[in-house]
Amino acid sequence: MRIGFLHPGSMGVSLAASAKQAGHDACWASIERTPATAARASEHGLRDLGTVSAICEQCEAIVSICPPHVADGIATQVAESGYSGAYLDANAISPQRAEDIARIVDAGGARYIDGGVIGGPAWQQDKTTLYLSGEDAQEAVAWFAGGLLATSVLGSDPTAASSLKMCYAAYTKGTSALLYSILGTADALGVREALVRQWSQGGSDLADRATGSADGVTSRAWRWVDEMQEISRTFEGAGLPGGFHAAASEIFRRLADLKDAAGTTTDDVVKALLTEEEDR
Repeated sequence: MRIGFLHPGSMGVSLAASAKQAGHDACWASIERTPATAARASEHGLRDLGTVSAICEQCEAIVSICPPHVADGIATQVAESGYSGAYLDANAISPQRAEDIARIVDAGGARYIDGGVIGGPAWQQDKTTLYLSGEDAQEAVAWFAGGLLATSVLGSDPTAASSLKMCYAAYTKGTSALLYSILGTADALGVREALVRQWSQGGSDLADRATGSADGVTSRAWRWVDEMQEISRTFEGAGLPGGFHAAASEIFRRLADLKDAAGTTTDDVVKALLTEEEDR
């Protein structure tokens, strides 16, 4: 089976690798992609079909795995091509956005499958799970069977996978924003050292997190800006306040410039948070 991946970033290329391990022909479209994306695709043996139109013409299935803010545009490109196969949207989007994209895909003649990835890039067996939902969700399990990526079908609810992803990321990523905003505030008020000392005495892991490496957050903060907005919409759609994750989006926006910095610490994070506030 030939499966197109639009567009294989660090997460997407790992999904494509799992599809290859499952015996499928994993493809991508190099048009307007960066050299870094091309290098990843080449390293893992993805077939370059050149354009999105070629992907739509030659692939039986398409996986959209991209930053949330471009998910609608990719779906529209595919729909306008007349693609009629299975379309898996595995992006970090709210169920409301998932419904919008499903309408775009369905109107173009394709079959929408909702997806949500929980975990890091899938380079270890069953450490990352692709959750699937919708009437055709079971079909996508075979695309990755035998690879390192685990899959789990949540049922026929057309947006359940996106809903689960949002609720999971609301804690795992949202609490990082909360921790750093607390540290920034404590630093501005002159009580940061005392706060970390208190955390240490309290026996929690907060003291270690407050003084350790920040690379895991700063390298990905730029991607989480939009994801936090999606979580905010998810909460509001469920009748709960979305303000916390809207604020988390702003925290990550202030850290976005640290994307390519190596060896970042909490000191770097606090400085970035407070420097921008001073510039206002």
